[in-house]
Amino acid sequence: MHHPHSTYRIWTLALCFLLAQSAFCQQVSISGEAPFAPNEEIRVLLFHDLIQNTPEVAATAKIDKHGHFSLSCKLQQITLAQLVIRTTKAEMYLVPNVDYQLEIEVDTVLFNMLNPETYGGYLLIRNPKADTNDLNYKINRFDRYFGRAFDYYGFRITYDKDITIFDTLSDLLKSHFDIRYEPDNYYLSHLYYSYGMLEKLCFPNDRTRIYQNYFNNDRILYNSPAYMALFTNYYTGYLYNSKYITKDLLSTTINEDPDYLTLFNEVGRDPLLVNERIRELVIIQNLNELYDSPEFDRGNIVKLLQYLDQITHFPEHKIYIRHALERMTQPNSTIREVTFTNAKGRKESIKHLGDKPIYVQFFSADCLDCIREMAIMQELYKKYNDHIQFLSICTDAKESLYQRFMKDYGGLFEWPIWFVNGEYDWLMENEVVTLPDYLLLDKDGNVTLRRAPEPEKGLMEYLWYHFTPEEEQESNPLFIRNKNE
Repeated sequence: MHHPHSTYRIWTLALCFLLAQSAFCQQVSISGEAPFAPNEEIRVLLFHDLIQNTPEVAATAKIDKHGHFSLSCKLQQITLAQLVIRTTKAEMYLVPNVDYQLEIEVDTVLFNMLNPETYGGYLLIRNPKADTNDLNYKINRFDRYFGRAFDYYGFRITYDKDITIFDTLSDLLKSHFDIRYEPDNYYLSHLYYSYGMLEKLCFPNDRTRIYQNYFNNDRILYNSPAYMALFTNYYTGYLYNSKYITKDLLSTTINEDPDYLTLFNEVGRDPLLVNERIRELVIIQNLNELYDSPEFDRGNIVKLLQYLDQITHFPEHKIYIRHALERMTQPNSTIREVTFTNAKGRKESIKHLGDKPIYVQFFSADCLDCIREMAIMQELYKKYNDHIQFLSICTDAKESLYQRFMKDYGGLFEWPIWFVNGEYDWLMENEVVTLPDYLLLDKDGNVTLRRAPEPEKGLMEYLWYHFTPEEEQESNPLFIRNKNE
């Protein structure tokens, strides 16, 4: 029988845990100038999961009409962050209890593109108050030097397989930087594990060497991109390829009867997985990978991770489990619901369009190809609007361009034409990075074709085969010939 006091104790412990967590959180303030983006939204994304590199929005603010912005978030430790305005980004490291005064610039031509990163468009961040002790300054200085050195020597390592170059490059780096193991120093750890990636590249088959130099200790630096990059590179596909772990063991503990404890204990026979903390994180990472393999039961992998979520002794691993389960239990076909605006300024949602499949076209107001496509879509709309809903979404940053388009062309087309209204994260989630682009959704708003047929190439045939009555299809010689083929 459940004792009422046990519930009280559980809630008390949970409250204490939350209070302890909040006590370690410290404020980080970010303010500055972005004169190229008045009235735009600026977002701070934090990376707490550096295996799947899943960002989470930590703060948003509106840049005022003069280009000034100010926002803040709470951190427990140094964290990799992205500053994002529209779809233009830049990375930096945020240190708890530090106030950042930033000046942000950008190539305005690239800034107005849907995916400026493709052409090297990034936010250019300058901290005029930073000195040589600033973490971002030090890491950027090392990364630039490392990058130039590798550009010079890398070809001989990767293509000529000249391993002697490792010693040359190693001596060069160590003569300029203090490369040593110091897990409590974020900057030195960045140097050490970046150097580790070089060693892993030069000695890819000497697994014991890399393990002894970089993982044979009790520390996992969850918040260090350099550490986690080396970790994922080293342990990707590890369970399936380890000579100490049989395929029968994986099949028995995953496919036949999901048994996490047996899997965990047996995997520990591998001398490179003796450390229980590392072993558990490797299992999480590898189960996430095996989920995409036809050899393993997806439902059982979900059960294993759900069980681990309940019994793990390492709270730091819960975020990795959660993100893995979200990927598995929330199908990629499901589109997150957001709101757009119509020409009258009213909010609109894809999921409220009705009970028909939806063909979505993404366009910009000055795209002549897009307008030509809409003329084709209008003819298809007349024939198939009882069977499929058309929708066009303008991705321009400035609503004035959308309004001008609607004034000049909106009356020519009979389906909804909406404005993206700042939903750039949604565009990126759905991989809309070039224009024009297309999605085909079912009546519930789930993706059925990510790369849907183009109006000028394939859409007419797709609609004809899917929505033309069967008797009309069978009387068409083209249909008969294709069917026989």
